[in-house]
Amino acid sequence: MNFYLTTFIARIALLTCILCVYSTATADQVKLGNVTFGAQEPIEIEIADTAELRTKGLMHRTQLAENQGMLFVYPDEAVRGVWMKNTLLSLDVVFLSADGKIVSILPKLAPCTEEPCPIYTSIKDAGYMLEVNAGFVDRHQLKTGQDLIIEYRHDIPSVNQLPVPSLAH
Repeated sequence: MNFYLTTFIARIALLTCILCVYSTATADQVKLGNVTFGAQEPIEIEIADTAELRTKGLMHRTQLAENQGMLFVYPDEAVRGVWMKNTLLSLDVVFLSADGKIVSILPKLAPCTEEPCPIYTSIKDAGYMLEVNAGFVDRHQLKTGQDLIIEYRHDIPSVNQLPVPSLAH
């Protein structure tokens, strides 16, 4: 009996180790892409296309280069909300339709310093949300109705395997 119990426990321990390694490798995989605003140079974006990545977002980051941002990819279009809990950087938030058009902009959102943190929402339905450094929208003269070109690979596996529509124009 002890032999079977020991073998069972050893198999469970091995399976747990394999799952931990797989989970860490999958969760830490960063998808990158580019967003281009008209004739301007593209910025590099990290893709947050799973519930886990969208929840974490840019929390606890102490810096974000001027030419970088994070694109939140959603499986549908809806009014989107964002809060600045545990976000250490001031951000501009740009909401985009499924076809890459700016539908709403929240400029210069400050980090939340006390609970409860307010939730800021898009004015219209959005399938994407782009976070960049505060002041980016003004410096690059982004406006509601403007088209953006978003490019990233959709074929890299995600933790949740959410469907992602193509935005290449």
